[in-house]
Amino acid sequence: MTFPIYKKSKFDEMENKQTEIAKDITSDDRKEITRLMVRFIEHKDARGAWQIPRKEGMQLLPYFQKYVDPNTKGNIFGCGGCAKKMVDYMFSIYKIWQNQTT
Repeated sequence: MTFPIYKKSKFDEMENKQTEIAKDITSDDRKEITRLMVRFIEHKDARGAWQIPRKEGMQLLPYFQKYVDPNTKGNIFGCGGCAKKMVDYMFSIYKIWQNQTT
């Protein structure tokens, strides 16, 4: 009998660093990421799941590589859920910008 071993992903390791990453992003990049995230919000289905168009996903990937994980490969649509995890992570950073109290 084999037991599955949970392997921590890069997203699990970066979970607590979202506010630090959100502060480090430049204002020009912040505007572009915000524009892309607004377009992603339009692509949710009735259940609230992301419907990620390849074009917008590939536009967001350089910002994800620049600020979150530089080792991310360009084939995020080839594996199951990589694009969704990237958009979820960037959306949590986007929510931090929206909920700033200072």
